[in-house]
Amino acid sequence: MKGMAWRLRTRMTSGIVVMVPLVVTLFVLRLLFSFTAGILLPVIDPAVEDWPLVLRLGLSLAMLLILIYVLGEVATNLLGRRILQFGEGVLLRVPFVKVVYGAAKQVVTAFQGQRSKAFKSVVFIEFPRSGMRAVAFVTGTLNKPDGSVWNTVFVPTTPNPTTGFLQIIPREEVIQTDFSVEEGIKMIMSLGVLVPDRMTVLPD
Repeated sequence: MKGMAWRLRTRMTSGIVVMVPLVVTLFVLRLLFSFTAGILLPVIDPAVEDWPLVLRLGLSLAMLLILIYVLGEVATNLLGRRILQFGEGVLLRVPFVKVVYGAAKQVVTAFQGQRSKAFKSVVFIEFPRSGMRAVAFVTGTLNKPDGSVWNTVFVPTTPNPTTGFLQIIPREEVIQTDFSVEEGIKMIMSLGVLVPDRMTVLPD
C-alpha cells in the first residue's frame, strides 16, 4: 500500500508539473485566438464562406501564428524595433490606453525571467495573516518622512502569477531570499512543487 501511495503521489506531482504550464499556455493562446478570430473571421468569411467551420477556424489560427512570427521578426530587427518604439510612444500618449498598455507590457516583461527589471528580488512576507508566509516579489522602494524605508511587493496568485496583491511593507519585515526571479515564478506556477533545492529551511 505504501508503494502504491508513493507511486500515486509521484505520478500526480509529475502530472501537475506538466499540466500547469500547459494550461496557462493554452489559456493565453485561447485569448489570443479569440481576439484574432473575432477580427479576421468577419473579414475572410465572404471569401471562404463555403469552407467548413473547422477549416475557417484553422485558417484563423494559422494567421495568428503567422502574425506572432512576423511580430517576432519585427521585434528582433533594428528598424522594426524603432517602428515598434514609435508605435508604443503614440499609444502611451493616449490617456486611457497608456495605462492599460503600459500595465500589460510591464506584467509581460516581469515574467521574462532574469532579463526582467520589474521584479527586484524574491522575498517572503507575512501574508495573508500573522504567522503565515507568502512568496512575493519586490517591485520598488518608498521613503517616509521619518526616514523609514518601505518596500512595494507583489504577491502573485497560484498558479496564475499575472494576478495578485500589491502590498506596502516596512523593509525590515521583508525576508530576503537568494532565489532568482525565474525560480520564484516556477515555484508559484508549480503550486510549490518546484522549490529550489538549496531551500531546506524556511528563513526566519
